Amino acid sequence: MKSKSVKSAALFVSACAVLGIGCGGDKAARKDGEGGAEFAMARKAHAKPVDPGASMTLQNEIGVLDTDDVEATLQEHFDDVRACYGRAGKAQRYAGGKVLLRFMVAGDGAAQDVWVLESSLGNYEVERCLVEVGRKIRFQAPTGNKATTFEYPVEFRSESGMEILDVDGPKVDHDVAILLPQLAACGQVASEQVNASIYIESNGALGSVGLATAAAIDEDAGDCVVQTIRGWRMSVGLPGHVVRANFAIPTTITTASRTLAHHRRR
Repeated sequence: MKSKSVKSAALFVSACAVLGIGCGGDKAARKDGEGGAEFAMARKAHAKPVDPGASMTLQNEIGVLDTDDVEATLQEHFDDVRACYGRAGKAQRYAGGKVLLRFMVAGDGAAQDVWVLESSLGNYEVERCLVEVGRKIRFQAPTGNKATTFEYPVEFRSESGMEILDVDGPKVDHDVAILLPQLAACGQVASEQVNASIYIESNGALGSVGLATAAAIDEDAGDCVVQTIRGWRMSVGLPGHVVRANFAIPTTITTASRTLAHHRRR
């Protein structure tokens, strides 16, 4: 059977986050009296209407997980998930967005692995923290004690509510084309293309970097890539603003010595 997901909001902090599923009167809403980062966790909405009175189950290719158990189990780890945002450090003043997690659940309910499938958050430390928390979670055993998978988004909002401008175009492409060969020394990050999100501060320096891919990440290579990217200087800095850009990291990167030599002379 193909995987299914339902329209169901799970966790909200401080205010309703934008998930595209509406949450004005959601009973699962929670308030954080001390303020801070806002985020939400919710299952990816199904494209077709869902009968709210129907019995909801999360069905996948082999095993079947009960959605109520998934919601209750993730609620138990609310504080751990929320605490992950603290790892963003100084980037908390602007880093925000959704992280779509893919859970691989074993037949006994243990999370075998968790991947960051998609992310607009743009902070590797927070993303890896979510993976670490997710790997420790145990759900009730899927029906039939057979392995299954499901996807679950977590959304964070920056403490300051700073407006972030998303940019793309020739300048970003030009900078990335010159700098990308530096990542070859880190080795292959994943067996699939990796999507990077970066925050560029007004002076062109990179303040935060995030990675997402539809495969398991080699964490040593991922750490190397993130640290290397943080040393870049971009030409698209906008005075008084922090901007966000995205680019793809291919599975194989060819070192272009001529290009790198040109970059060093700039």
